[in-house]
Amino acid sequence: MRRLRHRRRQVYSEEGAGGLELSAIGDARITGKLGEGVSCVVYKAEWDGREVALKLYKAGSIERHARLHDQELARFEYERNLAFYEAPGMARYVARPYAYLSTAGISALIQEKLDGRLYYHRYQAGELTEAVFEHVRKIVELSHAAGLYDIDLHSGNMMVVESDDGELMPKLFDFNFIPFYIHPPNPGVAILLKLGLIDRRFRDLRKLKRFHDFTRFRRKIGILLHDLFGNIPGQDYQIIRAPFF
Repeated sequence: MRRLRHRRRQVYSEEGAGGLELSAIGDARITGKLGEGVSCVVYKAEWDGREVALKLYKAGSIERHARLHDQELARFEYERNLAFYEAPGMARYVARPYAYLSTAGISALIQEKLDGRLYYHRYQAGELTEAVFEHVRKIVELSHAAGLYDIDLHSGNMMVVESDDGELMPKLFDFNFIPFYIHPPNPGVAILLKLGLIDRRFRDLRKLKRFHDFTRFRRKIGILLHDLFGNIPGQDYQIIRAPFF
């Protein structure tokens, strides 16, 4: 497990986390802003000799996670990201996690910077074939084989990048979602789990079946894209939540 070196204490507000006034987090030098989502702001940064994505979590998200889980948010996402990345066959489908920082006033994750567009955008533009969706199915299959569940699987949480040989490849990059079997979203789900009427695969298989049905969250995507990014191209790191239960 690797942690960022922390040079000095930095405190950011909910508003400040969205600005470009920050120049460094730990030993990572921020060079630009990639996007903003519900839980974090994502910056482009230089760290350890490479260009990376730096997720800076918002104070509200840190506090909310702390109420639901006993592990700090940055470490939680780092370890979950790493578990998926290291699962057999999954490295090609997962943004590589490099390090995290968790200290007073700061919670951040250093991750591989993905150059691509969201699955949702590419699908709507008619750029994807059935072969790309087969990779999505493979992600679920390999994750479950490794004992990893509740992938937070949806088209707004998957970047499609071009591999070295020109193949379009979906990649996961958001891992801060607490699995439903750890923190059930409502009492009904908790009861179903306890009675064995659903298992840990349930939500992944349900989302996979509905993967191209955007009616439940298209409006939310549109609102978030407009509010967060306007019509700026290439800002594809936003995090979108949908009410799957």
